[in-house]
Amino acid sequence: MIQEFLRSTLPLDSSVTLKRSDTEPDTEIAHARSEAFEIVSDAGETVGFVKAWEDDPSFRGYVHFDSDGNVIDWKVFKDRLQS
Repeated sequence: MIQEFLRSTLPLDSSVTLKRSDTEPDTEIAHARSEAFEIVSDAGETVGFVKAWEDDPSFRGYVHFDSDGNVIDWKVFKDRLQS
């Protein structure tokens, strides 16, 4: 579900794909589900990284890094509860 969320919100062009990274979950947000991804070009080069998390479907976010580990974008999404 996190990968689908990123595909719909992360501004990536069609020349790159998300590849799930094998990383340990972040213990600081153990109550949330988190995943890490490499952003890979069509040529197979890693051009960036994304760490994303989801506490529940109404509260989630991501941090987008360039290939050197510098933060490009950081977003948090909180849906308003419906009455």
